[in-house]
Parts: sequence; C-alpha cells; structure tokens
Amino acid sequence: MSSFIRTLTTALRAISYVPPHALIGHARRRYRNKTVPLRAASYRAAIERVAVAFPEFAPSEPAHRAAAVVAVFQEAKQAKNVPDCLAGRFTFLNRTVDFGSAEQIDWTVRADAGNHQLWRWNLANFGYACTLMDRTPEEGLAFVAGLIPGFLRSADFSNGAVFSETWHPYAASQRTLALTAALVRAPAALRGTPDWTRVEAFLRYNVAFLLRNLETELGYNHLERNLSALALFGLSRARFPPAIAAALRRNFGPVVEASFGEDGGQLERSAMYQSLSVQSLRILREVPIWTEAQARLIDRRLGSVEAALAALTLGDDQPVMFNDAWIGEGPPTSAVLPGAPAVGFRAMPDCGYVRLACGPFVAVFDAGPIGVDMNPGHGHADFLAIETSVGPHRLIVDPGTYSYSAGPVRDAARAWGSHNGPSVAGMEPVEFLGSFKVGRRCAATLVEAGLAPDGRQSATGRLAFAGVTVERSVALTPDFVLEIADRWAGAGDAARTSRFLIPAGWRIIEGSTGEGRLVMVQDDLRVEIRALAGTLSTEAGRWSRRYNVWEEATALVLAPKAEADRAGLRIAVLKAGA
Repeated sequence: MSSFIRTLTTALRAISYVPPHALIGHARRRYRNKTVPLRAASYRAAIERVAVAFPEFAPSEPAHRAAAVVAVFQEAKQAKNVPDCLAGRFTFLNRTVDFGSAEQIDWTVRADAGNHQLWRWNLANFGYACTLMDRTPEEGLAFVAGLIPGFLRSADFSNGAVFSETWHPYAASQRTLALTAALVRAPAALRGTPDWTRVEAFLRYNVAFLLRNLETELGYNHLERNLSALALFGLSRARFPPAIAAALRRNFGPVVEASFGEDGGQLERSAMYQSLSVQSLRILREVPIWTEAQARLIDRRLGSVEAALAALTLGDDQPVMFNDAWIGEGPPTSAVLPGAPAVGFRAMPDCGYVRLACGPFVAVFDAGPIGVDMNPGHGHADFLAIETSVGPHRLIVDPGTYSYSAGPVRDAARAWGSHNGPSVAGMEPVEFLGSFKVGRRCAATLVEAGLAPDGRQSATGRLAFAGVTVERSVALTPDFVLEIADRWAGAGDAARTSRFLIPAGWRIIEGSTGEGRLVMVQDDLRVEIRALAGTLSTEAGRWSRRYNVWEEATALVLAPKAEADRAGLRIAVLKAGA
C-alpha cells in the first residue's frame, strides 16, 4: 500500500469515529480560518462590540477564591520566567529564548523543531503575567500593557494562521485565565490607571473572541479550559454576563457530565490534564448560575477528580506519564491537594487505571482504552503498561512525551512496542497519523482488581485485536514485592516481549540478565528484579518526563522462552544496605 493510500485510509478511519456535530464544528473552524482574513476588519469590529458591552470589573469573594486557584498553577509553571521576562527572556518547555528586550519579542518565533510550535503557544498564553503581577504588581502591569500592541500587530486576523496558534481558542482561554487572575489579585489602587485599562480591554477582547469560538468540536480538556476561562472572567464582573452564563449552561453536559468517569478519571486518560481539571472544576463551582442539581454534580465531580489525581501520582509527587503528559505543566500534586492523605489501593474502572501502593512501593496499571473515540488525540498505545516508584524515585517509567510535532519521534513514543505492556513484533493495535489523529484503535479491558484480606493488591487486564490476545496480571504484597505476569496468545512465530524502561539513576550492583536476577540501587534504596519465567536482556533506552528533554534509561526486555506463552518479573524492595 502506498504511503498516500495508507494516510488517506487512516484519515478516513479517524473521521468515521467523529460524531456529526463535531464534524460540522471542524468544518466551521476551517471555513473561519479561510474566510476571516478576507473580512478581518469587520470580524475585529464584531468582537470589539461584544467586548465593550461586558459589565464592569468588580470581583467578588468567589472571584478571589477562583483566581487563587489559577495563581497556584501559574506559579508552578511560570516562576522560572520571573523576573527574566522583564528583559525579554523566556523559558518554556525546557527551552530558553532571549529576545534581548521585551520590545523585541517575536510572537512568531520558531523555538520548537517540527510542525507543532508549543513553545510559541506558551509565549502567547501570557501565563507569566499572573506570576509577575503577583510579585511586582505595578511593574508587572506596565510590562503586560507594553506587550499588547506588539502582540495584536503580530496576531492580526488578516493572517489565517493565527487561528491555529496565537488565536487558537485554547491559547485565548489560557490568556483569559492568567490575565483575569492577575487583575483580580492586583491591588485595587491600580484600577483605572492607563496600564490597567489597556490590559482589561485586552482581556475583554479575548473573552469576546472565545465566546464565538468555543471548541465544541473537540470537547473534553479543550472545552473544559474554554469554560473555566469564561467562568473566571464572569466572576470578575459586577454582574455575571448573560452571554457567558448561556455558554456555560449550554456546555455543562459535555464537560461536567461527560468528560469524567464516576471514578473521577478524566476520560482522555492523561494525568497531566487530570490535574488541570481540578483547576477547572474549582473555578466552575464558584459560579452562581447553576441549579442545585448542577452544583451538587460539580462538587461530586471535583471530589472524585481530586481523588483520582492522588491515585495517579507516584512517589515523586508527580502524576504518571501515560498518554500525553509531562512534568511541569502543573504543580506537584501536594500543591494541588495540600494535606491529602496517602492513597493505598484504588481501582478506577471507568478510566481503566488501578493504583497499587504499600509502604515505599507505588504502581499504577493501565488497563483501559486509548482515549475517547470522539477525540483520542492525546492517547498512546500503552495498553497494560505499568509505572512504578520506590520512595521518591521512579523505577519503571513510561517513554513519555518528548514532542507534539508529527514525525518519527512522536510516532515511536506512541507506539505499542515502546511501552512496557506485553507486545508482539510487527503488530500495532492503533494507527496514528500526524500529531493527534487516530485511525484504527482498540481498548484494553480491566478483567479484575481487588484488595485481599491479607493486604495483597492485584489487577488483571487484557488486550485483544487481530487474532492476538495479551494479558497482564500485577500483584503487590504487604512485604513490598511486585509481581508482573504476562501472557501471549495467537502471536504465531512473531517475537513477543515486554520492554521495561528503568531510569539511569538506578545502577546495577549485583547479578546479571543471564542468571535472571539484578539488584539495583539509587540513594539508600535497593530493589531486586528476578525473572519468574522467561528471559531477560538489556539494551539502551531513553524516556522523556519533561517536554523537549530526553533522559537515559536501561531497557529491561522480558521475553517468554521458546514454546512458552508466559513470562514474568518479581520486583522486591530490599532493606537499605541489604
């Protein structure tokens, strides 16, 4: 099959999963991108008419509570940019660009390799405005006001490309969150000054744009971010704007009802977005327009989403890296959930995750789908994979997300064999296309999960497609021993492996793969890894827990012996110094 036919077939399969209302939304977005540049002045004027009609700025106590939530998230991400941003120096996604001065900022800079310029998005999000104005309100306000003319010149609607970048609704949502929080938290003495007036007018403009460009075609975390931004802005007004209230009510179902399982899992299955959902729901619960039933559902959702975030967090206080996720997009979990008790065993059947935890050992098992069929763009083929930590150190890791840009690196990071679930060479359960399209897909299922009276925690998952079935069972005992048992069926003569990535911080000090036993150490922690069945080998590997950053790893490859259909590992935490 030619590459063109393969691409076309995958694209058509991807489209076949998209419901009609979303297809119409995608078509409207493309129509907007093509036609607005032809009528940029009238489009701009229409937005301005809506912007000036919003009620006056008069933040209530709920607005201050919601803004404080946003400030925690912005501080975690933007502290590294303050005060450097004042001199035109910015660090996003582990890359730094020094423009020389704020006046020389290039809003079209290409800091990322490939087609997805996420660094540029972060620059345009204005998140640093919130953190900067928290620390130096007057200087920060003047700085932000000074950025706006250059931004607007660069992001003029006469250029259709801006709708995919600086005026992408997600970027407008992030700007709205940051700027609203910054103004709400700023000293009242700054209100009405020329700088404050310019920033507040720019904020209104963003909200007016967002109201007519909600991402209903994508839903989930995108629409959730849209609504939380509108909600925070609405809370900052003397009266809640009717147009915003209508948008929130209209989209309550797709976000609050449909984006989460009853177990609290965000159904795109990224723990990074799980954390951001806590922010969104904390903002939405402050909104005064809900019915009693809606308010109760928001409170219930928030509690379950917070509990799910805690369950998806490893011993380093950061969420797991399954699907699209990286460290640094949000705060450590302890900052999001201060004072939350430690989580032991927890099964989350709706989102397909199981947490096993005892003492220093934490494991999270993935036995769910790649994502929601309508929009699985952030999914990876990490079926039946596991991530573990011992104390504050990750032991078995996911390859992570190095980049969103389409190409071999992203394809490899999302591929089945790159993850540590049992896989079969030459087969793929998922078709990926570009950065986010998914054609053929399948789902792992959680067969069982339970906590026995003796404290033994266990879970089993299964994946079946194209005549192949793989299964993994995991169990954690009260004496800190994790057992992993993998089984393959229907693979024929194809190579069958499970490839576990272990960060380079863990050093082998005893044993060998030949004897099927390794002892590894990091700081004062030791673990023993034994092959229960099958053979072990090692090879060089790498993983990415921070966007744009590779880290070295040892790939421990487990394979069943000839004629066998099973292989397994036993990982025991040893006493320090044992």
